[in-house]
Amino acid sequence: MKNALLALYVFLLLIITPFTFSGQVYLDLIKEVKFSTEPRDIILNENAYIITAGSVYSVSITDPYNLNNTEIKAVSGAKSIAFIGHYAYVLYPGANIVVYDFSKSPVQKKTEIITNGRIQKIAINNGYLYAVNEDAGMQVYDVNIADFPVYKNTQVIPFNASGIFVTNTRAFVTSTGGHLSIIDITDKSKLPIVGSYNSGTSFFEPFVDGNIAYVPQGSTGVQVLDISKLPTPEWQFNLFGRKNSHQVVASNFYVWVADDKSVEGFYNDAPKSYYFAGNFKFKDKVNRIAVVDGKYIYVCTKDKYLKILKISYRY
Repeated sequence: MKNALLALYVFLLLIITPFTFSGQVYLDLIKEVKFSTEPRDIILNENAYIITAGSVYSVSITDPYNLNNTEIKAVSGAKSIAFIGHYAYVLYPGANIVVYDFSKSPVQKKTEIITNGRIQKIAINNGYLYAVNEDAGMQVYDVNIADFPVYKNTQVIPFNASGIFVTNTRAFVTSTGGHLSIIDITDKSKLPIVGSYNSGTSFFEPFVDGNIAYVPQGSTGVQVLDISKLPTPEWQFNLFGRKNSHQVVASNFYVWVADDKSVEGFYNDAPKSYYFAGNFKFKDKVNRIAVVDGKYIYVCTKDKYLKILKISYRY
């Protein structure tokens, strides 16, 4: 009888006790920076560069508890920024890309690229700049001589290209029409499309980690794709967010999703295996996130704040 009662007690205890699994995380808000206008994007390059509706700010990342925050007025109005060394390529709403020397104080304009069409995003990898043009596709420029960019080629992308992620050998371009194009960039004179995926709704900017591509698609979460066997990526998993999953960052076995008003964390303990690890909810919408050294998450929110979360791991 005693053994039966003990077994019942243990069973009930398991039911009412919160389940803690390997990989759980806790997110704590440790710092806030208030801006005069809404921060829309964040780029990491030794510092965190915050693009707001009115200006650009450089915020230190070495010690989030004691931040240095500097406004860079010369690049006010930027839409997207990409770095190569101490040079910054700054995209403006008018589709022109201006090159600045950030080693100077104040920063100095060096040259300019006049583009045709609606450029949505730029990225730099291994000495080449990739510009996502909603009208023309993906344009490539040689920027190995940073202040002397040279146009190389364009690959036409269907369905209104909007987001890009570049690795050493491939560019992954998403579109608002729910299409992912995978482009071989080893030969800039050819730029062949070597894979595609179009099973989904409107795609946001992808994130690639090894042989896995994460494609956020709003209200239906994030698609996880195996890109090791092209031309057809294999669907592996779906990470369900809360309302509007629009950005993904993978870091140290964790996948961080910028959702509508929260940051959602998932633990990837094995292929095709993801567990909810923890989250942090905000009062206003999340615009953009950046993960710093797997220790902190810098979060741009609609209420004109940069908010810094500390990640505490529970193994």
